[in-house]
Amino acid sequence: MGALTLGRRVVIRSDSGEHRVTVNDNGVVVVDGVSIPVRIQPGGELRVGENERTRAWVAVAGDKRWVYLDGCVYELDVDVGGRRRRSSAAHGSLSAPMPATVIRVDVSPGASVHRGDTLVILEAMKMELPIRAASDGRVASVNCKPGDLVQPGIPLIEFE
Repeated sequence: MGALTLGRRVVIRSDSGEHRVTVNDNGVVVVDGVSIPVRIQPGGELRVGENERTRAWVAVAGDKRWVYLDGCVYELDVDVGGRRRRSSAAHGSLSAPMPATVIRVDVSPGASVHRGDTLVILEAMKMELPIRAASDGRVASVNCKPGDLVQPGIPLIEFE
């Protein structure tokens, strides 16, 4: 399954909550215990379901995966050795996971944010990628604006 990383467990976070996902080497993705057949196509495209009519796309940067499906982008955290990878927010800032363009900034300095709040919307590979707060906190500075081209590792939002 390449971009989704065979045999690893991932956690999907969306507005509807968290979902446990395992990718099997037989082309089946198991979401919260429900098996879904998936076939990989060139260019990061996936054909999903028995009839393969549903299409999804995957973008990858390190251990992060984003899946675009039915008009929504889902962020996947790869579970390595039973421990979830720490997000950049644990270090006091959030950065772009890949080269992208800033579409929207939803916070300003001094704003209080809660875990899961969308702070910035990026566009990469023709997909919108929400950058969400990994924990509760207060915004110290915003280092981007709509239209900016941003690179991985450069802080977009810094926290107090």
